Amino acid sequence: MANDLSLSEPVAKKINRADLLHLGGIFVFVLAGAYIGLFKPFAPGLDEQGHIVLMATLIAVGIWVFGGKWIPIAGGGLVLLLVLVAAGMKYSLVFNGFAYRSLWILIPALFFGFALTATGLGRRIAYWVISLFKPSYLTLTVSWVIISLLLSALTPSITVRIAIVIPIAVALAEICKLQYGSRGSAFILLVAWSMVLIPGTGWLTGSLWGPMGIGFFGSTPGLENAITFNSWIKALLLPALVLTVLFVLLLYKFMKPKENIKLEREFFRSEYQALQPMSFREKATLIILAITFLMLVTAQIHRIPDVAICLGAFILLMALGVIGVKDIGNGISWNLVIFFGAVMGLNAIFQESGVSGFLGKAFTPLVSSLAVHPWLFLFIALVFLFLWRFLDVTQLFTTMAFLLPFMPMLADDFGIHPLVFFSIVIMAGNCFFTAYQQPFVIAAESIAGKASWTAGQLRKAGILYFAACLMTLAVCIPYWMAVGLIR
Repeated sequence: MANDLSLSEPVAKKINRADLLHLGGIFVFVLAGAYIGLFKPFAPGLDEQGHIVLMATLIAVGIWVFGGKWIPIAGGGLVLLLVLVAAGMKYSLVFNGFAYRSLWILIPALFFGFALTATGLGRRIAYWVISLFKPSYLTLTVSWVIISLLLSALTPSITVRIAIVIPIAVALAEICKLQYGSRGSAFILLVAWSMVLIPGTGWLTGSLWGPMGIGFFGSTPGLENAITFNSWIKALLLPALVLTVLFVLLLYKFMKPKENIKLEREFFRSEYQALQPMSFREKATLIILAITFLMLVTAQIHRIPDVAICLGAFILLMALGVIGVKDIGNGISWNLVIFFGAVMGLNAIFQESGVSGFLGKAFTPLVSSLAVHPWLFLFIALVFLFLWRFLDVTQLFTTMAFLLPFMPMLADDFGIHPLVFFSIVIMAGNCFFTAYQQPFVIAAESIAGKASWTAGQLRKAGILYFAACLMTLAVCIPYWMAVGLIR
């Protein structure tokens, strides 16, 4: 079967209308890419190499958007690299994304998440926080916020945090005898899941957005030094906190059941006390990751590069036996790492091939006409990116390569700091009106199984999240103006 390109009858029956639409979507993107590569419709403004880059990008985007059921996310990145290499581009340029400091922050950080899971430390932290409160929807909500803040300080891996939090949330729903599709079950699971996603964006190592931002900005002339641990906190900590509070309040107002949970605090205390005593590996992980976070926060004092801090922590975890030889291959998602490296290189490729300059000339008049009014520009950008997320299912990682050329102009000509605009990108990148838009929704649903939320409940939460983002922007624009990030 593996060598037969034809479909057997059982496999053919599995291809439904949705599959045909996805296959058709890939075909449309491939066709559009081939047309651009062969017929060069944007000449003379864009040369042959630029057209090849656009062709490769469109094909990769088609695979990322529509091919997720059959092709790993790394597959689209590898196709992108293949087309560019086959077209004769320099290896040093095509694979430049794998040399960025962001990738070498990401790889150790993903192993930090593996250590949290493998040692049981993440589960222990979660149970300890929950055991502190008397069970109610309000205290569980507060618990999820605290758990998220603690875990995001230890690892940027949202997948790991979901793997820790969602099984506990499912167990809570079952213990409280909340049925699938009930408001209570959906509320507990959605709060737990969203708190994994949102608060950690407030600091550089709290989510994957930090390493991604470092990679994107580092490859853009004029943005190389825009991101530091402190600049990130200055620009994004308040938006993350405000968005967390507003979204939780909206969920609590519109999705919490009227009747409260009937369960005693002693139950959770007994669950926490039933855990085995902390092992050496747990203690070592906790100490190493706590020191790592403190060193990242105080980087301006000791001047040790963030890559060195993360690699040093990784080496210590290996030396103390928390990460073994066999874990190097299986401990993290290399699928994500390959995708990350391929996407990180896009901006430099766009710069070298002239695509950035071409896009700049085409869209600068529109951007300039809006950017003179920062309030209007930022709100329009937020709404547009939320709508665009229905097409870009890579959480706007691909779209960032197209947006980056405009950020230096926004900073120099209109006084809008790049991290202000990037905060808008993060808000839209985390949206979740439907499951296909958000890979972390799919991850949570696969873990929770039948206990997860319904599509209608997810959509309602997604609308509330959008409303919370609009309100957060209204709060944060005056703050950004006050601290000089919007002049």
